[in-house]
Amino acid sequence: MQYRSLFTATILTACLLHPAHAQSAETSSACGNFTILINSLSTLRAAQRCTTAPGDIVIEYGSDLPTAIQFPLLREVEGSFLSIDFREEIRAQRLSAPNLTSITGDLYISSWVDLTTIDMPILKSTSRIRLNDLPALTNASFLASLESIENNYEVWNTSLTEITNDKLPYAIFVEIYDNPRLRKVELSALKNASYDVALKRNRPGLEVSLPELEEVWYFEVQGAASIAIPKLESAIGHFVVNMSSLERLEAPVLKTIGTWYDPTGVITDNLGLIVENCPELTNMSFPVLESVQLDLILKNNSALRTVNFPELERVTRNVLIQGSLSSVSMPELERVGAVFYLGSDSSRFDCSPFDRLKSSGGIRGDFSCPGFKEPPARNTTRTVSKSDIDSWLEWSDPEGSPANVDGVPDATIPSVTIPSATIFVVCVVVALLQVI
Repeated sequence: MQYRSLFTATILTACLLHPAHAQSAETSSACGNFTILINSLSTLRAAQRCTTAPGDIVIEYGSDLPTAIQFPLLREVEGSFLSIDFREEIRAQRLSAPNLTSITGDLYISSWVDLTTIDMPILKSTSRIRLNDLPALTNASFLASLESIENNYEVWNTSLTEITNDKLPYAIFVEIYDNPRLRKVELSALKNASYDVALKRNRPGLEVSLPELEEVWYFEVQGAASIAIPKLESAIGHFVVNMSSLERLEAPVLKTIGTWYDPTGVITDNLGLIVENCPELTNMSFPVLESVQLDLILKNNSALRTVNFPELERVTRNVLIQGSLSSVSMPELERVGAVFYLGSDSSRFDCSPFDRLKSSGGIRGDFSCPGFKEPPARNTTRTVSKSDIDSWLEWSDPEGSPANVDGVPDATIPSVTIPSATIFVVCVVVALLQVI
Protein backbone atom coordinates (compact mmCIF):
# COMPACT_ATOMS: atom_id res chain seq x y z
CA MET A 1 0.00 0.00 0.00
CA GLN A 2 2.84 2.39 0.86
CA TYR A 3 4.58 1.69 -2.45
CA ARG A 4 1.28 2.16 -4.35
CA SER A 5 0.77 5.61 -2.77
CA LEU A 6 4.34 6.62 -3.56
CA PHE A 7 3.92 5.46 -7.17
CA THR A 8 0.65 7.40 -7.56
CA ALA A 9 2.23 10.56 -6.17
CA THR A 10 5.16 10.21 -8.55
CA ILE A 11 2.87 9.81 -11.56
CA LEU A 12 0.78 12.85 -10.51
CA THR A 13 3.91 14.94 -10.05
CA ALA A 14 5.17 13.94 -13.47
CA CYS A 15 1.84 14.84 -15.03
CA LEU A 16 1.82 18.23 -13.35
CA LEU A 17 5.32 18.93 -14.62
CA HIS A 18 4.58 17.72 -18.15
CA PRO A 19 4.64 20.53 -20.75
CA ALA A 20 1.16 19.63 -21.97
CA HIS A 21 -0.31 20.27 -18.51
CA ALA A 22 1.63 23.49 -18.14
CA GLN A 23 0.32 24.64 -21.51
CA SER A 24 -3.25 23.74 -20.52
CA ALA A 25 -2.93 25.71 -17.29
CA GLU A 26 -1.54 28.68 -19.22
CA THR A 27 -4.41 28.50 -21.69
CA SER A 28 -6.99 28.28 -18.92
CA SER A 29 -5.44 31.29 -17.26
CA ALA A 30 -5.41 33.31 -20.49
CA CYS A 31 -9.04 32.57 -21.30
CA GLY A 32 -10.11 33.57 -17.80
CA ASN A 33 -8.48 36.99 -17.87
CA PHE A 34 -10.77 39.99 -18.01
CA THR A 35 -8.36 41.45 -20.56
CA ILE A 36 -6.78 38.99 -22.96
CA LEU A 37 -3.73 40.86 -24.17
CA ILE A 38 -2.10 39.64 -27.36
CA ASN A 39 1.34 41.06 -28.08
CA SER A 40 3.40 37.99 -28.98
CA LEU A 41 3.09 34.62 -30.65
CA SER A 42 2.85 32.85 -27.29
CA THR A 43 -0.01 35.05 -26.06
CA LEU A 44 -1.80 34.56 -29.38
CA ARG A 45 -1.49 30.77 -29.15
CA ALA A 46 -2.91 30.81 -25.64
CA ALA A 47 -5.85 32.96 -26.75
CA GLN A 48 -6.53 30.74 -29.75
CA ARG A 49 -7.81 28.03 -27.40
CA CYS A 50 -10.52 30.30 -25.96
CA THR A 51 -14.16 29.85 -26.88
CA THR A 52 -15.35 32.74 -24.70
CA ALA A 53 -13.58 35.91 -23.61
CA PRO A 54 -15.04 37.14 -20.30
CA GLY A 55 -13.83 40.68 -20.99
CA ASP A 56 -11.80 42.40 -23.70
CA ILE A 57 -9.49 41.03 -26.35
CA VAL A 58 -6.76 43.59 -27.03
CA ILE A 59 -4.23 43.14 -29.82
CA GLU A 60 -1.01 45.13 -29.66
CA TYR A 61 2.18 45.07 -31.69
CA GLY A 62 4.36 42.02 -31.27
CA SER A 63 7.50 41.41 -33.29
CA ASP A 64 6.71 37.72 -33.78
CA LEU A 65 2.98 37.99 -34.51
CA PRO A 66 2.08 36.23 -37.78
CA THR A 67 0.57 37.90 -40.84
CA ALA A 68 -2.68 36.00 -40.20
CA ILE A 69 -4.12 36.44 -36.71
CA GLN A 70 -6.77 33.79 -36.15
CA PHE A 71 -9.14 32.79 -33.36
CA PRO A 72 -10.52 29.47 -34.62
CA LEU A 73 -12.56 28.53 -31.52
CA LEU A 74 -13.79 31.93 -30.34
CA ARG A 75 -17.58 32.22 -30.17
CA GLU A 76 -18.29 35.09 -27.81
CA VAL A 77 -16.54 38.20 -26.50
CA GLU A 78 -18.24 39.56 -23.40
CA GLY A 79 -16.25 42.79 -23.55
CA SER A 80 -14.73 44.51 -26.59
CA PHE A 81 -12.48 43.34 -29.41
CA LEU A 82 -9.93 46.13 -29.73
CA SER A 83 -6.78 47.04 -31.58
CA ILE A 84 -5.76 50.65 -32.15
CA ASP A 85 -2.25 50.71 -33.58
CA PHE A 86 -1.37 54.39 -33.56
CA ARG A 87 2.23 53.65 -34.61
CA GLU A 88 1.06 51.50 -37.52
CA GLU A 89 3.42 48.68 -36.56
CA ILE A 90 1.06 45.70 -36.77
CA ARG A 91 1.72 44.08 -40.14
CA ALA A 92 -1.02 41.45 -40.09
CA GLN A 93 -2.92 41.05 -43.34
CA ARG A 94 -5.77 38.91 -42.07
CA LEU A 95 -7.89 38.87 -38.90
CA SER A 96 -10.12 35.84 -38.57
CA ALA A 97 -12.69 34.55 -36.07
CA PRO A 98 -14.86 32.19 -38.15
CA ASN A 99 -17.10 31.05 -35.27
CA LEU A 100 -17.58 34.39 -33.50
CA THR A 101 -21.26 35.32 -33.17
CA SER A 102 -21.39 38.01 -30.48
CA ILE A 103 -19.33 40.91 -29.11
CA THR A 104 -21.00 42.59 -26.15
CA GLY A 105 -18.86 45.72 -26.40
CA ASP A 106 -17.14 47.27 -29.42
CA LEU A 107 -15.38 45.88 -32.44
CA TYR A 108 -12.77 48.58 -32.98
CA ILE A 109 -9.88 48.00 -35.38
CA SER A 110 -7.73 50.97 -36.36
CA SER A 111 -4.48 51.72 -38.17
CA TRP A 112 -3.53 48.24 -39.39
CA VAL A 113 -2.01 49.48 -42.63
CA ASP A 114 -1.57 46.03 -44.25
CA LEU A 115 -4.88 44.47 -43.20
CA THR A 116 -6.84 43.25 -46.23
CA THR A 117 -9.41 40.91 -44.67
CA ILE A 118 -11.56 40.74 -41.54
CA ASP A 119 -13.19 37.32 -41.59
CA MET A 120 -16.03 37.03 -39.06
CA PRO A 121 -18.72 35.54 -41.30
CA ILE A 122 -21.35 34.76 -38.65
CA LEU A 123 -20.98 37.77 -36.35
CA LYS A 124 -24.55 38.82 -35.49
CA SER A 125 -24.36 41.45 -32.78
CA THR A 126 -22.10 44.05 -31.22
CA SER A 127 -22.50 47.39 -29.51
CA ARG A 128 -20.42 49.32 -31.99
CA ILE A 129 -18.46 48.81 -35.21
CA ARG A 130 -15.50 51.10 -35.77
CA LEU A 131 -13.18 50.36 -38.68
CA ASN A 132 -10.80 53.31 -39.01
CA ASP A 133 -7.68 53.91 -41.07
CA LEU A 134 -7.43 50.50 -42.71
CA PRO A 135 -6.31 51.58 -46.19
CA ALA A 136 -5.69 48.06 -47.53
CA LEU A 137 -8.98 46.55 -46.29
CA THR A 138 -10.96 45.05 -49.18
CA ASN A 139 -13.01 42.38 -47.39
CA ALA A 140 -15.12 42.82 -44.26
CA SER A 141 -18.01 40.51 -45.02
CA PHE A 142 -19.28 40.58 -41.43
CA LEU A 143 -20.69 44.05 -42.15
CA ALA A 144 -23.39 42.22 -44.11
CA SER A 145 -24.15 39.61 -41.43
CA LEU A 146 -24.84 41.99 -38.53
CA GLU A 147 -28.38 41.85 -37.15
CA SER A 148 -28.07 44.02 -34.06
CA ILE A 149 -25.97 47.04 -33.16
CA GLU A 150 -26.53 49.58 -30.39
CA ASN A 151 -24.32 52.49 -31.39
CA ASN A 152 -21.93 53.12 -34.29
CA TYR A 153 -21.80 51.60 -37.73
CA GLU A 154 -18.60 53.39 -38.67
CA VAL A 155 -16.29 52.72 -41.62
CA TRP A 156 -13.53 55.24 -42.35
CA ASN A 157 -10.58 55.11 -44.75
CA THR A 158 -10.73 51.61 -46.22
CA SER A 159 -10.54 50.12 -49.71
CA LEU A 160 -13.96 48.49 -49.53
CA THR A 161 -16.00 48.70 -52.73
CA GLU A 162 -19.42 47.81 -51.27
CA ILE A 163 -21.08 48.05 -47.88
CA THR A 164 -24.36 46.14 -47.78
CA ASN A 165 -26.62 44.80 -45.05
CA ASP A 166 -30.20 43.52 -45.20
CA LYS A 167 -30.68 42.65 -41.52
CA LEU A 168 -29.81 45.70 -39.41
CA PRO A 169 -32.88 47.80 -38.46
CA TYR A 170 -31.26 50.40 -36.21
CA ALA A 171 -28.05 52.26 -35.42
CA ILE A 172 -27.31 55.53 -33.69
CA PHE A 173 -24.49 56.52 -36.05
CA VAL A 174 -24.04 55.40 -39.64
CA GLU A 175 -20.84 57.16 -40.65
CA ILE A 176 -19.02 56.08 -43.80
CA TYR A 177 -16.17 58.44 -44.72
CA ASP A 178 -13.04 58.59 -46.88
CA ASN A 179 -13.37 55.27 -48.71
CA PRO A 180 -11.90 56.07 -52.14
CA ARG A 181 -13.02 52.84 -53.84
CA LEU A 182 -16.53 52.64 -52.39
CA ARG A 183 -19.18 52.32 -55.11
CA LYS A 184 -22.27 51.26 -53.19
CA VAL A 185 -23.91 51.60 -49.78
CA GLU A 186 -27.09 49.57 -49.39
CA LEU A 187 -28.61 49.18 -45.93
CA SER A 188 -31.91 47.69 -46.95
CA ALA A 189 -33.32 46.98 -43.46
CA LEU A 190 -32.31 50.20 -41.69
CA LYS A 191 -35.39 52.03 -40.38
CA ASN A 192 -33.97 54.48 -37.88
CA ALA A 193 -30.66 56.24 -37.30
CA SER A 194 -31.18 58.28 -34.16
CA TYR A 195 -28.09 60.43 -34.68
CA ASP A 196 -26.99 60.42 -38.30
CA VAL A 197 -26.54 58.88 -41.68
CA ALA A 198 -23.41 60.58 -42.99
CA LEU A 199 -21.67 59.48 -46.18
CA LYS A 200 -18.79 61.81 -47.00
CA ARG A 201 -15.64 61.96 -49.11
CA ASN A 202 -16.08 58.52 -50.64
CA ARG A 203 -15.57 57.62 -54.28
CA PRO A 204 -17.53 60.01 -56.53
CA GLY A 205 -20.56 58.31 -58.04
CA LEU A 206 -21.65 56.48 -54.89
CA GLU A 207 -24.95 54.58 -55.10
CA VAL A 208 -26.94 55.03 -51.89
CA SER A 209 -29.93 52.81 -51.13
CA LEU A 210 -31.85 53.11 -47.85
CA PRO A 211 -35.25 51.72 -48.87
CA GLU A 212 -36.68 51.27 -45.34
CA LEU A 213 -35.29 54.38 -43.63
CA GLU A 214 -38.12 56.28 -41.94
CA GLU A 215 -36.43 58.61 -39.47
CA VAL A 216 -32.97 60.08 -39.05
CA TRP A 217 -31.54 62.95 -37.05
CA TYR A 218 -28.88 64.23 -39.47
CA PHE A 219 -28.87 63.10 -43.09
CA GLU A 220 -25.80 64.16 -45.04
CA VAL A 221 -24.55 62.70 -48.33
CA GLN A 222 -21.70 63.79 -50.58
CA GLY A 223 -20.55 62.45 -53.92
CA ALA A 224 -23.65 60.41 -54.74
CA ALA A 225 -24.84 59.30 -58.17
CA SER A 226 -28.15 58.10 -56.74
CA ILE A 227 -30.02 58.27 -53.44
CA ALA A 228 -33.02 56.04 -52.69
CA ILE A 229 -35.03 57.08 -49.61
CA PRO A 230 -38.63 56.20 -50.52
CA LYS A 231 -39.89 55.90 -46.92
CA LEU A 232 -38.04 58.73 -45.16
CA GLU A 233 -40.63 60.82 -43.27
CA SER A 234 -38.53 62.96 -40.95
CA ALA A 235 -35.01 64.36 -40.85
CA ILE A 236 -35.08 65.72 -37.31
CA GLY A 237 -31.83 67.66 -37.56
CA HIS A 238 -31.11 68.42 -41.20
CA PHE A 239 -31.06 67.07 -44.75
CA VAL A 240 -27.95 67.87 -46.79
CA VAL A 241 -26.90 66.67 -50.25
CA ASN A 242 -23.71 68.20 -51.58
CA MET A 243 -21.14 67.76 -54.36
CA SER A 244 -23.07 64.95 -56.03
CA SER A 245 -23.59 63.80 -59.60
CA LEU A 246 -27.15 62.57 -59.18
CA GLU A 247 -29.76 63.60 -61.76
CA ARG A 248 -32.80 63.03 -59.55
CA LEU A 249 -33.39 63.65 -55.86
CA GLU A 250 -36.72 62.37 -54.60
CA ALA A 251 -38.08 62.27 -51.05
CA PRO A 252 -41.70 61.27 -51.70
CA VAL A 253 -42.93 61.08 -48.08
CA LEU A 254 -40.56 63.48 -46.28
CA LYS A 255 -42.76 65.90 -44.29
CA THR A 256 -40.48 67.70 -41.85
CA ILE A 257 -36.86 68.75 -41.78
CA GLY A 258 -35.25 70.19 -38.68
CA THR A 259 -36.41 70.75 -35.13
CA TRP A 260 -35.64 73.56 -32.71
CA TYR A 261 -35.04 72.83 -29.05
CA ASP A 262 -34.56 75.16 -26.14
CA PRO A 263 -30.74 75.48 -25.96
CA THR A 264 -30.87 74.66 -22.25
CA GLY A 265 -31.95 71.18 -23.31
CA VAL A 266 -30.57 69.48 -26.39
CA ILE A 267 -28.08 71.49 -28.44
CA THR A 268 -28.07 70.51 -32.09
CA ASP A 269 -26.22 71.70 -35.17
CA ASN A 270 -29.28 71.73 -37.38
CA LEU A 271 -28.84 73.22 -40.84
CA GLY A 272 -32.22 72.72 -42.48
CA LEU A 273 -32.55 71.59 -46.11
CA ILE A 274 -29.45 72.11 -48.23
CA VAL A 275 -28.91 70.87 -51.79
CA GLU A 276 -25.90 72.44 -53.45
CA ASN A 277 -23.05 71.79 -55.88
CA CYS A 278 -24.94 69.11 -57.81
CA PRO A 279 -24.31 70.13 -61.44
CA GLU A 280 -26.25 67.25 -63.05
CA LEU A 281 -29.39 67.57 -60.92
CA THR A 282 -32.42 68.15 -63.17
CA ASN A 283 -35.29 66.83 -61.07
CA MET A 284 -35.90 67.46 -57.39
CA SER A 285 -39.09 66.27 -55.71
CA PHE A 286 -40.29 66.92 -52.15
CA PRO A 287 -44.05 66.63 -52.76
CA VAL A 288 -45.28 66.53 -49.14
CA LEU A 289 -42.64 68.61 -47.33
CA GLU A 290 -44.45 71.00 -44.98
CA SER A 291 -41.78 72.68 -42.87
CA VAL A 292 -38.07 73.40 -42.78
CA GLN A 293 -36.56 74.51 -39.51
CA LEU A 294 -33.62 76.82 -40.14
CA ASP A 295 -32.46 77.29 -43.74
CA LEU A 296 -33.68 76.22 -47.15
CA ILE A 297 -30.65 76.47 -49.46
CA LEU A 298 -30.49 75.48 -53.14
CA LYS A 299 -27.30 76.70 -54.81
CA ASN A 300 -24.89 75.79 -57.59
CA ASN A 301 -27.13 73.19 -59.20
CA SER A 302 -26.53 74.41 -62.74
CA ALA A 303 -28.84 71.98 -64.60
CA LEU A 304 -31.84 72.55 -62.32
CA ARG A 305 -34.53 74.64 -64.02
CA THR A 306 -37.64 74.23 -61.88
CA VAL A 307 -38.17 74.08 -58.12
CA ASN A 308 -41.51 73.03 -56.68
CA PHE A 309 -42.49 72.62 -53.04
CA PRO A 310 -46.27 72.19 -53.32
CA GLU A 311 -46.97 71.77 -49.58
CA LEU A 312 -44.23 73.85 -47.95
CA GLU A 313 -45.70 76.26 -45.38
CA ARG A 314 -42.86 77.42 -43.14
CA VAL A 315 -39.13 78.07 -43.23
CA THR A 316 -37.97 79.34 -39.86
CA ARG A 317 -34.84 81.09 -41.12
CA ASN A 318 -33.44 81.86 -44.57
CA VAL A 319 -34.62 80.90 -48.04
CA LEU A 320 -31.58 81.04 -50.34
CA ILE A 321 -32.12 79.87 -53.92
CA GLN A 322 -29.76 80.56 -56.79
CA GLY A 323 -29.40 79.14 -60.30
CA SER A 324 -30.52 79.15 -63.92
CA LEU A 325 -34.13 78.77 -62.89
CA SER A 326 -37.22 79.23 -65.01
CA SER A 327 -39.71 78.80 -62.16
CA VAL A 328 -39.89 78.40 -58.39
CA SER A 329 -43.24 77.39 -56.92
CA MET A 330 -44.17 77.39 -53.24
CA PRO A 331 -47.94 77.98 -53.32
CA GLU A 332 -48.57 77.24 -49.63
CA LEU A 333 -45.66 79.22 -48.18
CA GLU A 334 -46.84 81.46 -45.32
CA ARG A 335 -43.85 82.20 -43.12
CA VAL A 336 -40.14 82.83 -43.71
CA GLY A 337 -38.38 83.71 -40.47
CA ALA A 338 -35.35 85.56 -41.88
CA VAL A 339 -34.20 86.64 -45.35
CA PHE A 340 -35.57 85.50 -48.70
CA TYR A 341 -33.00 85.74 -51.49
CA LEU A 342 -33.84 84.19 -54.84
CA GLY A 343 -31.49 84.68 -57.77
CA SER A 344 -32.23 83.51 -61.31
CA ASP A 345 -30.35 84.01 -64.57
CA SER A 346 -33.60 83.94 -66.52
CA SER A 347 -34.82 87.33 -67.73
CA ARG A 348 -38.43 86.08 -67.64
CA PHE A 349 -38.36 84.82 -64.09
CA ASP A 350 -41.57 85.68 -62.21
CA CYS A 351 -40.99 87.00 -58.68
CA SER A 352 -44.55 88.24 -58.15
CA PRO A 353 -45.74 85.45 -55.78
CA PHE A 354 -42.87 86.19 -53.45
CA ASP A 355 -43.31 89.96 -53.81
CA ARG A 356 -46.85 89.46 -52.52
CA LEU A 357 -45.63 87.28 -49.66
CA LYS A 358 -43.19 89.99 -48.61
CA SER A 359 -45.84 92.71 -48.89
CA SER A 360 -48.26 90.72 -46.74
CA GLY A 361 -45.71 90.30 -43.96
CA GLY A 362 -44.94 86.64 -44.57
CA ILE A 363 -41.20 87.28 -44.99
CA ARG A 364 -39.71 88.63 -41.81
CA GLY A 365 -36.26 89.67 -43.06
CA ASP A 366 -34.75 91.21 -46.15
CA PHE A 367 -36.09 90.27 -49.58
CA SER A 368 -34.43 90.11 -52.98
CA CYS A 369 -35.70 88.58 -56.23
CA PRO A 370 -34.45 87.93 -58.88
CA GLY A 371 -31.12 89.23 -57.59
CA PHE A 372 -29.26 86.96 -55.17
CA LYS A 373 -27.43 88.12 -52.05
CA GLU A 374 -25.25 86.29 -49.60
CA PRO A 375 -26.98 86.05 -46.21
CA PRO A 376 -25.57 87.36 -42.95
CA ALA A 377 -23.48 84.91 -40.94
CA ARG A 378 -25.43 82.86 -38.46
CA ASN A 379 -24.56 83.16 -34.78
CA THR A 380 -25.08 79.80 -33.06
CA THR A 381 -24.20 80.73 -29.49
CA ARG A 382 -26.57 79.54 -26.79
CA THR A 383 -27.87 83.02 -26.00
CA VAL A 384 -28.46 84.00 -29.61
CA SER A 385 -30.09 80.66 -30.47
CA LYS A 386 -32.51 81.05 -27.58
CA SER A 387 -33.25 84.62 -28.67
CA ASP A 388 -33.88 83.47 -32.25
CA ILE A 389 -36.37 80.86 -31.10
CA ASP A 390 -38.23 83.28 -28.83
CA SER A 391 -38.27 85.93 -31.54
CA TRP A 392 -39.65 83.51 -34.13
CA LEU A 393 -42.38 82.37 -31.76
CA GLU A 394 -43.40 85.93 -31.00
CA TRP A 395 -43.40 86.96 -34.66
CA SER A 396 -45.26 83.91 -35.95
CA ASP A 397 -47.85 84.15 -33.16
CA PRO A 398 -47.99 87.70 -31.76
CA GLU A 399 -50.94 86.83 -29.52
CA GLY A 400 -48.91 84.16 -27.78
CA SER A 401 -51.09 81.24 -28.78
CA PRO A 402 -48.74 78.59 -30.19
CA ALA A 403 -51.64 76.19 -30.58
CA ASN A 404 -53.18 78.29 -33.35
CA VAL A 405 -51.13 80.21 -35.89
CA ASP A 406 -53.11 80.99 -39.04
CA GLY A 407 -55.35 78.08 -38.13
CA VAL A 408 -52.45 75.61 -38.14
CA PRO A 409 -51.84 73.81 -34.80
CA ASP A 410 -48.31 74.12 -33.50
CA ALA A 411 -47.20 76.00 -36.59
CA THR A 412 -43.85 77.05 -35.19
CA ILE A 413 -42.56 73.57 -34.55
CA PRO A 414 -43.65 70.71 -36.76
CA SER A 415 -45.45 67.80 -35.20
CA VAL A 416 -42.68 65.25 -34.81
CA THR A 417 -43.16 62.31 -32.51
CA ILE A 418 -39.79 61.49 -31.02
CA PRO A 419 -39.61 58.56 -28.60
CA SER A 420 -38.27 59.59 -25.22
CA ALA A 421 -35.69 56.83 -25.48
CA THR A 422 -34.43 58.35 -28.72
CA ILE A 423 -34.06 61.79 -27.16
CA PHE A 424 -32.28 60.27 -24.15
CA VAL A 425 -29.89 58.35 -26.39
CA VAL A 426 -29.08 61.44 -28.41
CA CYS A 427 -28.46 63.45 -25.24
CA VAL A 428 -26.06 60.78 -24.03
CA VAL A 429 -24.33 60.59 -27.40
CA VAL A 430 -23.85 64.36 -27.59
CA ALA A 431 -22.42 64.34 -24.07
CA LEU A 432 -20.05 61.49 -24.93
CA LEU A 433 -18.90 63.27 -28.06
CA GLN A 434 -17.86 66.22 -25.95
CA VAL A 435 -15.79 63.89 -23.77
CA ILE A 436 -14.24 62.01 -26.70
